[in-house]
Amino acid sequence: MSEPGAPPPTPEPYAQPSPRQPGPYQPQQPGPYEQYPQASGPYLPYPPYPGGTGPYPLYGPYPWSAAPAPRKPGTNGLAVAALVLGIVAIFPLAIVFGIIALVQTSRTGQSGRGLAVGGLVAAGFWLVVIVGSVVYVVVTSAERNADGEITEEGTVSTMDIEVGDCLNGLRGIEDDTLTTLPAVPCDQPHEGEVYATFELEDGDYPGVDGIAAVADERCANELAALSQEAWNDPDIGLFYFYPDELYWPNDREVVCIAHAIEGNLTVRLLSRPGV
Repeated sequence: MSEPGAPPPTPEPYAQPSPRQPGPYQPQQPGPYEQYPQASGPYLPYPPYPGGTGPYPLYGPYPWSAAPAPRKPGTNGLAVAALVLGIVAIFPLAIVFGIIALVQTSRTGQSGRGLAVGGLVAAGFWLVVIVGSVVYVVVTSAERNADGEITEEGTVSTMDIEVGDCLNGLRGIEDDTLTTLPAVPCDQPHEGEVYATFELEDGDYPGVDGIAAVADERCANELAALSQEAWNDPDIGLFYFYPDELYWPNDREVVCIAHAIEGNLTVRLLSRPGV
């Protein structure tokens, strides 16, 4: 309001600022956002379109592909062969296959190591048996002189029996496949003496009865021709060896033996009168 008599104020071309200066800038703090009401339940997908197959599943991470399981090495074939060959006494191959199988199973991880060891053990057993048998035969074999006469008692193979050999162990023979017999010098007591051998005719195996029919007659004739005294002696009987079917292709020899029915012979049959 102006005083009386005062000239009217000259209007200012520009508005004057208010004497109140604004205070320092006060940044406005935003108020909390308006919170929308939360759904009362879990989010439900939109319903499928009519006739649709339903909502598609959410894609998850791609699964890792599992590595294929390693193949089981299996059993070593040579180990099996070594065991079989060892059991049937084919020990050279059993030893070779067994050693190779042990090397292979160690390198490849195959099973069968025990089979290979079993084959080697079986092969070793047969090897010991065979070597022991050979040593036994060599050590216990009867000795002969330059003329082939037995000079020291021992064993003789049935394949090596010769005319004039004096033998023991003829009584109570139950084994149909004899391999050896005790032999002694003929000036010592003995059960029997080999006095003749002959070969059966070639052809198919005639069977035991067929061989016996030939051997009975032939051995009797041979003894009668050799010594009538021995042939007529009631204390002397006949005995013979003959080949079986297994050895027939390579052995057809019949061995005729005169033996004491009781007791022993004390002299050579071939030294009797008429021989």
